[in-house]
Amino acid sequence: MQETKKKTLGGRLWLVFILIGLAGQFAWSIENMYLNTYITYLNFTDPSGAGFNYSLMIAITTALSAIVATLTTIVIGSLIDKVGHRKWFISIGYIIWGITTACFGLLNVNSSSELIPIKMAASTAAILVIVLDCVMTFFGSTSNDASFNSYVTSKTDDENRGKVEGVLSILPLIAMLIVFVGLNGLTTKESGYRWDLFFYIVGGIVLLVGVVAIFLIPNEKETIKDKSVLKLMVTGFKPTTVKKNPLLYWVLLIYFIYSVACQVYFPYLMVYIERTCAISNSGTSFLSSFAIVMAVALLGGSLLSLIVGFLADKFGKDKMIIPSIAILMAGLLLMYFIPSIGSGNTRTGYAAFSCLIMIFGYVAIPTVINALVRQYIPKGEEGTFMGVRMIFVVALPMCIGPFIGDAFNQAYGQTYKSEYNVTSVTPSKFGYLMALAILALALIPTFFYLNSVKKGNTSNEEKQPK
Repeated sequence: MQETKKKTLGGRLWLVFILIGLAGQFAWSIENMYLNTYITYLNFTDPSGAGFNYSLMIAITTALSAIVATLTTIVIGSLIDKVGHRKWFISIGYIIWGITTACFGLLNVNSSSELIPIKMAASTAAILVIVLDCVMTFFGSTSNDASFNSYVTSKTDDENRGKVEGVLSILPLIAMLIVFVGLNGLTTKESGYRWDLFFYIVGGIVLLVGVVAIFLIPNEKETIKDKSVLKLMVTGFKPTTVKKNPLLYWVLLIYFIYSVACQVYFPYLMVYIERTCAISNSGTSFLSSFAIVMAVALLGGSLLSLIVGFLADKFGKDKMIIPSIAILMAGLLLMYFIPSIGSGNTRTGYAAFSCLIMIFGYVAIPTVINALVRQYIPKGEEGTFMGVRMIFVVALPMCIGPFIGDAFNQAYGQTYKSEYNVTSVTPSKFGYLMALAILALALIPTFFYLNSVKKGNTSNEEKQPK
């Protein structure tokens, strides 16, 4: 019996993907890029002068956030498969997500806002940041990781997943660029450290998109599953499930190795460009500007990655895995040599090119792999397997990669003092070689995956991707 193809993507669905996806990345950019800096700022501006162990606070924040995000996605994803109503999980989740993000602004010990006239101790504020980050992560993972991601999976098919993933994969970079260019100034000394306004704006954007989602996402006829939520939660971790869906788990293993490699260097990327590579962020020279390097890399790499998504749909996703890995490997090797290349505009030009290739590969791989993950997830269990995906892509890599990167930084980096008078070490260029070596390991499961596809060794009911 021939299966009817899924509906083509219309303008409304594309708007849902882009608007909701981008707003979610705005909030995650706060969680991933700015909370560590904010905790350091609280220590720096402690009115008592006593300070606190900001390094420990940052470590606790990172660990708890990864745990909460993963557990939330496992539980809520299974609940969604049981009861349906993705629309309301997304829209209401985004509204509360926005509120909790804005609430970080109320913890500012030096806030000029008149809403909270009582100033709290910096150590108290830092502890509240950790608690609030867990709450924010719960609603973020509920609405984005579990609900929105499973919604995208259910609404796409093999004919268009490459294009959709190409767009979704660049949204984190676009959000990073918009926040950095448009709002980063609020977190600097020149603006009076207006962290409160910074959080209010980002939280307000996320909240507004949650309200819009109520009217934008169509109502759907929901199906209640026979399985209990608990049974759905453990489905993806059963050996029998792995045997029934071998291609899915090979692809997830590739994704896992890629994610570990990225976590070795990406958390330190901006500091590496500015401090290790000595690319000026002072704005005194347009060509030597740190902002120009990042803009070329983020925008150029994102546009190139869109092409990968279209090629994946046209010629086959399997054919794009090895080229995408090769591009990132080349980019990592180029990044290693930046500190050794000339100086001034020469180094800046080389850095821009190196970052461009690295970002190209960094986005191209998840463009292809995410499309394959969505392809092999059993139909009707999209939410359930979002939790499994989180284990491979977020939880384990975040517990492995950054510590490898930090070990190289501590061994080979140079000390410097930040604007918050915090002594830190510059990221080491050797971290990029380590990331390259780890990424090369992804070729092993890639070989087994492609060999399984070639031999037809799969019992997954859905057709193999092109």
